[in-house]
Amino acid sequence: MKKVMFKMALGLVLGCVLFVGFLYARDDIGVTSTNLESDVRGSQKIPDDWIITGSVSDTMAAYLSYPQDMSDHTFSVYVHRPGRSFGYFFRGGGSLSGVERGIAEFTVEGYEERAFLSMNQQQVVRLEIDDGNSIQAIDLDRSKPFAVVLPVNAGIVTFYDENGKTVEYWNHPL
Repeated sequence: MKKVMFKMALGLVLGCVLFVGFLYARDDIGVTSTNLESDVRGSQKIPDDWIITGSVSDTMAAYLSYPQDMSDHTFSVYVHRPGRSFGYFFRGGGSLSGVERGIAEFTVEGYEERAFLSMNQQQVVRLEIDDGNSIQAIDLDRSKPFAVVLPVNAGIVTFYDENGKTVEYWNHPL
C-alpha cells in the first residue's frame, strides 16, 4: 500500500512539474508585481546604487531607473497579459531622448492603459486629468523623475511646470 501511495504522489509531483514547464515554455509565467523591481534591476542590468521609481496597475507597469546625479536613465515597461498568463511580461525598455529631455507616453496595442515617463528636466510639478466632469490633479516633485500609469480613457492629460505652463508629451507605441 505504501508503494502505491508513493508512486501516486510521485506521479502527481511529476505532473505538476510538467504542467509548470509547459506554462513556462509557452511564456505564460511572468513576474509578480512584488518582484518587478528586482526583475528590472536584473534584466536591464541596473546598478545597485541607482534609484528606481515606478507605477504599477492591474495591466501595466512602468519603471524609470537613474543614478543619483540623473546623468543617465533606463526605462522599463511591462504588461500583464489577459487570459491564463501569470504576472507581468517585459514589453520594452532602454534609453530615449524623449524620456531624458521630455515626457514620453508609452502605449501598447490591445491595452487600455498608458505610461508616462520623464527624467523631468522641464520641472513638472502637476499632472491634471480632465474627464469632462471634473479635474483630478496629481502633484509631482519638480526635482525628481517620474513614472505614471493611467487608463487610456481617463480623460485629457495635461502636465504643468512650476510656472503654470503646459508641457507637451510624445507618444511612443511599444
